[in-house]
Amino acid sequence: MKKRMAALIWMLLMGFAAVALAEISVTKRDLSLNSELDRNVSNILVILQDGEKTDALMVASINSRTGRSVMTRLDTSLEVNVPEAGDVQLGEVYMLGDEKSRGLLTARTLNTLLNLNISTYVAFDIGRMPELVEAVGTLNMQLDEQEAEALGTWSGLNEMDGEDVLRYVRLSLPGDSPARSRGYDALMQLLYQGLNSGDLMGMLGLGTRLLSSMDTNLNPMSAFTLVSAVQGGSDRRELSLPLEEQVTSASPLRADAQAMQQTLHKEVYE
Repeated sequence: MKKRMAALIWMLLMGFAAVALAEISVTKRDLSLNSELDRNVSNILVILQDGEKTDALMVASINSRTGRSVMTRLDTSLEVNVPEAGDVQLGEVYMLGDEKSRGLLTARTLNTLLNLNISTYVAFDIGRMPELVEAVGTLNMQLDEQEAEALGTWSGLNEMDGEDVLRYVRLSLPGDSPARSRGYDALMQLLYQGLNSGDLMGMLGLGTRLLSSMDTNLNPMSAFTLVSAVQGGSDRRELSLPLEEQVTSASPLRADAQAMQQTLHKEVYE
């Protein structure tokens, strides 16, 4: 009897473990889209990974009517609810999905949190930065004194090769904002240099390498439109959420979701 009971308990525990380890599957029909938003605005999720760790999460909002573009960076330590997994940190969501669902699961989570209509995403692993930098030669990055000291170089403008850039994007320094991403800064500089190089073959090479290194459901033309809109235009804005006054507890970080929604929607839609 005791052996049977032990076997039953073991089977139950194994069953619970299997459920816990199961990857979440999401389709485009499951995205909790807010259908009432202005259709002139496209919201695109940008995810920067470093292996299995999420380095940064951003929403690129582009208003085709006004030309405004807003890049909203989100604190990856923010606590969110994923129905299939419970309360987790935002930076853990991407890896909870199965291979085809990771971006969609993260999009669904942000749609619920921020009352948005994100259906497209771009996920990029910053570990592949060296091969992308190779396509433009070197990257010109502006370093502050703390960054320069950590990298053993001088403050100000530095011309970096791919390995230098990888060291830069992986820096973690005292006083860094939770929403700060050097990976994002380097990626934007990479795109800027690529688009403004005047070297058509180099641009095509960079674009090909970039798309092949991404997990995305964007087609190449939409990706190019995104880059052009974020890099160009006279009304470009950046926003980091949550704002300090929206934080309701420290560890794990929680924030007033409604207040964050109001802040983002005002910046993007008004």
